[in-house]
Amino acid sequence: MKEVMHNLFSNSQALDLINRMELWSQLLRRHQEEVIIEAVNLSKEWLEEVRLRFIGDRLLADVLQEKSWSEEDLNIHLSRQEALLRFSRQRFGPGLEDRFLAARGRRDEVIYSLLRVRDPGLARELWIRLEEGETTFAEAAHQHSEGPEAQMRGIIGPTEIGLLQPEKLQDILRSLRPGELCAPKVLGEWHVLLRLEQLTPARFDDAMKTRMLEEALNEFLQARVISLLAGEADILEPIHYDPES
Repeated sequence: MKEVMHNLFSNSQALDLINRMELWSQLLRRHQEEVIIEAVNLSKEWLEEVRLRFIGDRLLADVLQEKSWSEEDLNIHLSRQEALLRFSRQRFGPGLEDRFLAARGRRDEVIYSLLRVRDPGLARELWIRLEEGETTFAEAAHQHSEGPEAQMRGIIGPTEIGLLQPEKLQDILRSLRPGELCAPKVLGEWHVLLRLEQLTPARFDDAMKTRMLEEALNEFLQARVISLLAGEADILEPIHYDPES
């Protein structure tokens, strides 16, 4: 495959194609990931064990030919997830719980029903009909809501409540009990009806730790990519990993 690509494109043609497809950010991010993989430098014993599981009963040469990979390419592929995780734990793990607590509930997961219209009279009419049991929220949202939530019959989530905008929406949902419907509220250009379905407090468990580490790594890599695209490679700190830590 690599030989075929070399025959199809010159280096300048490949670079021009990357420019036109706006792929530089993705390529630079992957390059930075591989810098991390090289710094972490997982042991040969670890790689051999993972490689055996990956290859199974196939021949190594067949796998490499199928992927058009070298052995180094395979090792990078097998190392990527574990190396990035180890780097993230070392770099961003200290103080992770403090950052979780500082979020003050913004990571709580919420599921809610939303119906929005521009006509205040219609919003009030639908609210009365819902309160009197003349229709269901799902039916009203599907028939009348003017946002994309109409396709989901009004249901939004689960999502982190701290991601919701505007912040007034977060405040309204926090003021409701599960199953409670609020009177029409004005949010920007919309008159909205909201019903809280479920609010689940976030827990600092393994899943949350992993998510926060992934978020921190994404922010770290994105900042480096922005610097590289701006021609500021000289200001980037070297990637460092301490295998003894």
